[in-house]
Amino acid sequence: MRSRRGTRFSAAPPTLSLIPGTPGAAPGTPATPVSMENVRVYLVIAVSVQVNIVCKRVTDIVKDVQAIDRQLNKFKDLLSKIKDELIFLRRGVIILICNAGLLDIK
Repeated sequence: MRSRRGTRFSAAPPTLSLIPGTPGAAPGTPATPVSMENVRVYLVIAVSVQVNIVCKRVTDIVKDVQAIDRQLNKFKDLLSKIKDELIFLRRGVIILICNAGLLDIK
């Protein structure tokens, strides 16, 4: 789902099923109760997934900020060049006016 503020994720609540090969997960018995070991495994997996998602988002934000910084530096350089050209033109116009004797300006 997307919104104007960015991407939003919606997920169904997690369901716990037994992991084969872990304590409390006997093969072929889906009615085996969920043990604390299984809950811990699922919590570690869930936290790891969330950390990876946050890490990816932060990496994407850093890349975006760096791209914006490069664009702003280019814009700053362009404005500096425009300022230099305006100063040059202003001085040229002042010299022309003074040499022509039209006005007494500084």
